Amino acid sequence: MQKKDAWLLAGLFGVTLSTLCLEILDTRLLSVVTWYHLSFFAVSIAMFGMAAGALRVQLSGDRWKGDAARELLARETLMFAVAIPLCYLGTLVIPIPEGFSLRAVIALGLSTGLLALPFYLSGVVVTLCLTRCGGKIGLLYFADLVGAACGALLIQPLLEYGNAASTAIACGAIAALAAACFRLDRGRRPVLPVVTAGVLAALAFANHGSPPPVGVWYSKGKFVDPGDVEREEWNIHAQVIVRKPKPGPPIYWGPGSVPARFPDVDRMRMLIDGDAGTYMTEWDGDPASLEWIRRDVTSLPHHLRREGVAAVIGVGGGRDLLTGLWARHRSVTGIEINDNFIELLEGPFREYANIATRDEVKLVHDEARSFLTRDETRYDVLQMSLIDTWAATGAGAFTLSENGLYTVEAWRVFLDALTPTGLFSVSRWYDPRLVSETSRLLALATHALIERGVENPRDHMALVAAGKVATLIVSPSPLSAEDLAGVREACRTEGFRYLLGPDQDPEGEHALGRIASSHDFAELDAAVEDEWYDFRPPTDAQPYFFNLLRPAAAWTAMTGGVIERRNEAEIGGVLEGNMVATSSLMALVLVALIGAVGIISLPLFAGRPKGLSLGELGTGIAYFAAIGVGFLFVQVPFMQRFSVYLGHPSHAVVVILFSMILTAGIGSLFSERIGIEQSKRFPLLQPLSIAVLLVLWTLAIQPLIENTIQLGLFSRIVLVIAAVTPPSFLMGMCFPMGMRLVAQLSPDALPWMWATNGAASVLGGVLAMGVSIWTGIDTGLLIGAGCYAFLALVATRLSKAGARRRACETASS
Repeated sequence: MQKKDAWLLAGLFGVTLSTLCLEILDTRLLSVVTWYHLSFFAVSIAMFGMAAGALRVQLSGDRWKGDAARELLARETLMFAVAIPLCYLGTLVIPIPEGFSLRAVIALGLSTGLLALPFYLSGVVVTLCLTRCGGKIGLLYFADLVGAACGALLIQPLLEYGNAASTAIACGAIAALAAACFRLDRGRRPVLPVVTAGVLAALAFANHGSPPPVGVWYSKGKFVDPGDVEREEWNIHAQVIVRKPKPGPPIYWGPGSVPARFPDVDRMRMLIDGDAGTYMTEWDGDPASLEWIRRDVTSLPHHLRREGVAAVIGVGGGRDLLTGLWARHRSVTGIEINDNFIELLEGPFREYANIATRDEVKLVHDEARSFLTRDETRYDVLQMSLIDTWAATGAGAFTLSENGLYTVEAWRVFLDALTPTGLFSVSRWYDPRLVSETSRLLALATHALIERGVENPRDHMALVAAGKVATLIVSPSPLSAEDLAGVREACRTEGFRYLLGPDQDPEGEHALGRIASSHDFAELDAAVEDEWYDFRPPTDAQPYFFNLLRPAAAWTAMTGGVIERRNEAEIGGVLEGNMVATSSLMALVLVALIGAVGIISLPLFAGRPKGLSLGELGTGIAYFAAIGVGFLFVQVPFMQRFSVYLGHPSHAVVVILFSMILTAGIGSLFSERIGIEQSKRFPLLQPLSIAVLLVLWTLAIQPLIENTIQLGLFSRIVLVIAAVTPPSFLMGMCFPMGMRLVAQLSPDALPWMWATNGAASVLGGVLAMGVSIWTGIDTGLLIGAGCYAFLALVATRLSKAGARRRACETASS
């Protein structure tokens, strides 16, 4: 490749950087404007859009090749740059109503079209660069992947500095600079692209500082009144909207039934991604004015332990911190994964909430499990109330930030963080008429206690309910007579319901009694056995606490069958969220399958590429489908496994995406040094080595996590990068190797192979998520290993076909 081609590489780098930024941004946008289970549709939209762009290039025939292809790059990229902010703004004005209706279908269709258009244009540009402009495919693919890796790094600061709209406009500015590079590649002055980039950059800065900035106008189908918004914050975790303050009676999650009258309080409602709610309460700093908070069942552990050392998992608006201050604890530590909540409490609302002003309060921006593993403090109370933000509850198993708090390994950490008589308190939604997480919560506590060598787990816990919330308290030591008297006193004075404890048998809740009375793992397994519902304690390898429906039950319900119920109202609440999430996932699998088959087969109507037999075409398609599916069956489990280990889901996404894509790019570049076309053994041994590495990695991951989670964040990031680098480096060689092997047979087929890879990646992503839910994360990795083992077979066939072709050409000459 000539030196002047540096502008071509720079342009490709800019296009893929802005493309990956936009892809991640769209998942955040759909989380806000619609429901979480549809946010993952953004990835499918992106990949299908790019695959459609590749098909456009394939069907263009000989018209887009060489210099003609390079002439198109600047124009198509500039269209991509302008389309990004315009399509984003268009999506903001479309309300997407709840439920299934013609209006909802039309709204989703319009939004999908707007979101897909920029990726279609990006797909055209990337395919032209990789397959029609000439040059070394390993070097071109290296520039492609390095750009995408940098996009994974850039999205977080862009969102945290500004908001979603500013980030979208900034992505357009970056794409416009890429168009300028393509103009320079052709020896032309890039006036229009540079002016466009400048205008878009100015708009991005102006929107960030405007009062108010352009924001989301419709969330979950409802209009967001900007006049009722006190403040709006964005980051990689969520959008947080703070409503204007309003006076009113205290807000309770699980109020006791004993009537009580307390003075009104001023409070601000805080919405997370437009729907999940918490509150920030104005407080004068006097603990005596917090007496109202004792009526909530989430305050139960503070009735039993006062003036001690407490910690709260999930700060939110500070409600549980106020409970700790009401109990006059000497120290109250709040651990929050979303730093926007801490910044609001310490910054603009410091004097309003009066929490960060207290000497006994310590606010920590970290993931609770990671922090408590390193923290040497031992707590009298560790409280975790309703931590799910509806992301996990509504989307079933699609989120991991909350699910990682409800595993056997996590509770091992939480119980170790207590003093010998400390209390770990967990509050969850509860309705005796519905199947809820309470049975699984109790099973998790029982398993954790049995693992610690406790002979009678029931002596160590108590379950109390009020309203639609149940609070479970668990202790490393048996609850004392004083503790049990305190529980009964709180129930009497506040109107709570004592459901289960050492001195209380459950009324009508026979399953709860059987679970809590288990003395070993065999008894616990028998107690949680259910044909329809999964009450087993989750583990890090299968951490989906909120997904209660077994696959057979989900399939039966979705196909019109009847799930056996203990009462008529049983399907509701969390299970409705499970049904929506599961049906959405299955619908995505179906859409991905249909889309993949359509994209792969559509070029057949235009005829086979010149010089390619039907068998060779099938082998090429199988090759690129295998690397598309296989890569995602490795990437998705990597992100899931390291989500808790790195402390933040955002850390896992950024570190895994950046390190895997960058290392794969280096592997692609290195592949140019290998004579793949002439080697007989490399196409066989290279994919097999990936499969072996993935099997070994699957066996080693849990010991690695358990033995190093106490290290600092930087050390853990280095270990993750070291762990994923070897397989990623080898996987990066597979794409250029396949392109070179197919190019021996028919260069005209290369855009088709690129489209096949993109379509198969969509299918691989949704299948990897489903496999993780139903069979465990490690199973997904083993399937990924199987894909690369299969790749060795088809790569060998392609290599042999190329050798035969060369032999024929030599003989004919």
